[in-house]
Amino acid sequence: MRKTIGIYNLHMQARGGGERLTLVLAEHLSVNHDVLLFHSGELNLRVLERSFAVDLSRIKLISLNHAELIWKAVAKLHGQRIPSFSLHHYSLLTKLKLDLFINASYASSLACPARQGIFLCLFPHELRETSDVKRLMRQIRRVLTTWIEKSLTGFDAQNWPESYSRVIAISRYTANWIEQLWGLPSEVIYPPCEDMGPPLEKEKIILHVGRFAAPQNEIASHHKAQEILLQTFRDMKEAHRQGWELHFAGNIGPNKESGHFAARLTQDAQGLPVMFHFNASFTELRELYRRAALYWHATGIGFAPPDHPAKQEHFGITTVEAMSAGAVPIVKRSGGQVEIITNGVDGIFWDDVSELLDQTNALINAPDKRRLLGQAAVISSTRFRREVFSADMDQVITRLMGTEPLLTMF
Repeated sequence: MRKTIGIYNLHMQARGGGERLTLVLAEHLSVNHDVLLFHSGELNLRVLERSFAVDLSRIKLISLNHAELIWKAVAKLHGQRIPSFSLHHYSLLTKLKLDLFINASYASSLACPARQGIFLCLFPHELRETSDVKRLMRQIRRVLTTWIEKSLTGFDAQNWPESYSRVIAISRYTANWIEQLWGLPSEVIYPPCEDMGPPLEKEKIILHVGRFAAPQNEIASHHKAQEILLQTFRDMKEAHRQGWELHFAGNIGPNKESGHFAARLTQDAQGLPVMFHFNASFTELRELYRRAALYWHATGIGFAPPDHPAKQEHFGITTVEAMSAGAVPIVKRSGGQVEIITNGVDGIFWDDVSELLDQTNALINAPDKRRLLGQAAVISSTRFRREVFSADMDQVITRLMGTEPLLTMF
C-alpha cells in the first residue's frame, strides 16, 4: 500500500553528506511511495542528480516559505535566531496528514508533524545551555512562550525530540552523544556510501574530498581543514620532486564567505603541484577516487574530541568512498572514522600533523604496502554501500508502520 512520506532537509544547497543521505533515501522510497521533499530556497534538480547520481523524477519538491511575524516573535522570546523555522513549519506540515515524516535536517528542532516520525541524526545539537545565566534565561523564556506555542500548534515544542517514533544515528559516535546530550536511545544505520571502484592504475595523487566552507561560518561546524592539509603538503618537498600531487575536490558552500575561502586556498596553492576540482560531478569525482593512491582527511584537527565533539567527523562518507576505489585512507583518529578503519589493515590513523606527514611519507616510499592496504580497503568498504543503507531503513520503516518490506531498487 502506497504511503505519503515527507522528508525534510533545509540544507540542500550545501550538497554535503547529509544531503546525499537525504536524496538516496528519497529516491529509494519513491519507488513504492509518494515522496515529498521539503526544503528551503531554490533547488536545481539537474545539479543534485549530477552531484549524487540519483534519480529525482518521482519526487515532489516543496519549498517551505519563511517564518511569519508571529513565529519570529516566538523565536525571539526563545532567544533563537530569526527567522525560526521550526514552529512555522510544524504548523504547515501538520495540515498535510503525512503517513510518515523523516527529518534529515542538521540541527533541526522541528517537532514531528505526523503520527509516525523518524529523526535522522547526523549529530545532536545542544538542547541545554551550559551557562547558569543562560539556563535561567531559558527557563524564564519557556514560561513566557509555552502557552503561546501550545495555543498555536497544540504541541509543546520544547520536547520535540520525544515527538519522533525513532531516532536514527549515522554512527556509534553520534549515538553515544545522542544518549549524553538528549538522553534518548537511538538505532545506528550507517549512511549510504557509493562504490567508486574499481580502482584504476594508481597515480601519484593524494586526494581530499570535502565541502569548501569558510571556517568562521556556522555551516562549517566541523570544518574540513583544507588549509591545514595544504600547508602540510607544502612542506613535503621530496614528494613534490617525486611527482606527487595533492587534489582537492568538493562543493563550494552556498555563501560568499565559502567562495572567498575557496579562492584563498587557490591563491595559497600557487606554484605547488596542487589541483582543485570545485563542484565536481559524480563522474569526475569517481575518476579521481579511482586514480588516487592516497586519501587525506583532517576534520577535527585542533579540537579536543571531549570538548568539541561536534567538530569531529560524524562518520566519514568520503573516507569509505576512497576505500572503495582502493585509495589508502590516512585520516585523523577521531569521531566516526574509528568505526570505518582498522589501523594498519585497511588504512592509517594519525593524531597530529607531524604524524600525518610521517605516515604519508612512509607510504609514499612503500608501494607494496600501499597496494595491500588498498586491496583490504576495497573489501572493508562494502559494509557501507547504498543498498545496505536502503535495506536497513526499510526494516525500520516496516517495523514502525507495519507495512510490507519495500522493494530494493539497487
